[in-house]
Amino acid sequence: MKKTLILALALALVGGVAYANFCARDYVPAATLLVPYAVVDLDSTGVPNPSGYTTLLAVTNVSSAKQLIHVVVWDAQSDHVVDFDEVLSGYDVWTINFRDLLTGAFNSFDTSSTAGFFTGTISTKPVVPYGPTTNDSYVTPLPEPFDTDAATPSSSGCNFPYGPLTSFGPAIVTALQAAIITLPQYTTCQVASVANPPWLANLTDNPVFFYVTVDVVTACNQNFPDEDGYWTGGFPSTQNTLIGDIIYLNQTANFSESVPAVAIEADTTWEGNIGFYSRYSDAALVDDFHEPLGTAFAFRYFDSGGITSNLMLWKTSLDITLNADDDPVFDACRPYIYFAWDENENTKARGAGGPSGFLTAEPNVIPFETQKVPLDVLNWNGLLANNGWMLLVFDPSIPFHGPFTSANALQAWAGVQYYFGTYSTALEAATLGNVWCFAQDVLPPAGTLNYYDGALESRFAPTP
Repeated sequence: MKKTLILALALALVGGVAYANFCARDYVPAATLLVPYAVVDLDSTGVPNPSGYTTLLAVTNVSSAKQLIHVVVWDAQSDHVVDFDEVLSGYDVWTINFRDLLTGAFNSFDTSSTAGFFTGTISTKPVVPYGPTTNDSYVTPLPEPFDTDAATPSSSGCNFPYGPLTSFGPAIVTALQAAIITLPQYTTCQVASVANPPWLANLTDNPVFFYVTVDVVTACNQNFPDEDGYWTGGFPSTQNTLIGDIIYLNQTANFSESVPAVAIEADTTWEGNIGFYSRYSDAALVDDFHEPLGTAFAFRYFDSGGITSNLMLWKTSLDITLNADDDPVFDACRPYIYFAWDENENTKARGAGGPSGFLTAEPNVIPFETQKVPLDVLNWNGLLANNGWMLLVFDPSIPFHGPFTSANALQAWAGVQYYFGTYSTALEAATLGNVWCFAQDVLPPAGTLNYYDGALESRFAPTP
């Protein structure tokens, strides 16, 4: 494994991490940003509700160099829905309200006015500056920002500014809604069928939820990352220049939460290893240089005193399969397990063998690639009541479960929302394992989690 010492020092499972360590979950400039869960409320006619839940994303180019970004919206089953390019000048910031996207109001987040692009040169101070202008007196001023340097959309090969595209709105909404479905649970690993948990049994396509990727690219393009042309065309860039912030707003419920966008760095020495986009780049026979996401997570939950919690979970696995009659069903045998501890030193830990890795029947609570699930005993049968914490472990970090389910490397991200009356907040879960960066990040055969003792060799250390 490349960069062994650097990765080990990152201590991805516990403790502090150094700035911009590849394979560490840190908020640093990156080549790709992931919005792992986005949500927009709709009204009764399927039109985005201006007073309901919506998701905002702010993307900042922290470099003086101009950057092109490629934005892709994916549905809950990880099918691409729409993509578009935007341009960021040096030190530029771009913000989108995904409610605007679902109404086709591209003019609300265009990076240029309809008058055209700024056409100044970078050899002298721009007439219309796109970056700091008050640093001339400093001994070491920041580099002059590179402007967009595109005279017209046609000469740049890009299609922006897009202007209002209201006819696109209904089609985008319909495509996103089509992925939000309720299916029976199905298992061949223990019992014939398992009932859905309440959140899945009562699932509707309003609000609509999805996820988004933002890549730095070398040129404008109309390719999706799950298409070979995106990779053979050399569009993904390895410039780690973006930071991002996700804000969830609900005017009706008076809620607001925020988490950093998931920063996914690129490193050209990561050839031949599993990357964030490997499931797509491998098909094009091209190496992916993006760092992979984790395989085990820890997070607190509250379910007492008027406080409730929701798990936001993104993963590279869609757990829909076909039963014996060739009907689509949720696969309840997908290998993830979880352990729960409460505040009274009680614990629940189950071994592998049944649905979701449990010995007793339990449905697959997280079948989509992105979802938000209430953290309570009604949805998670193995959860302890009231307050506690959970350890959620996916197949690559469960060696006793057998071979990996996929050659394309299950990766995940987890975060938690907390609600109390009209107050809300959100946190990213702690990454306790990333087997693609640290091959030893697996549970021991006994299925117990030992403490981290400071050794660089292991975080999930076998019990002596």
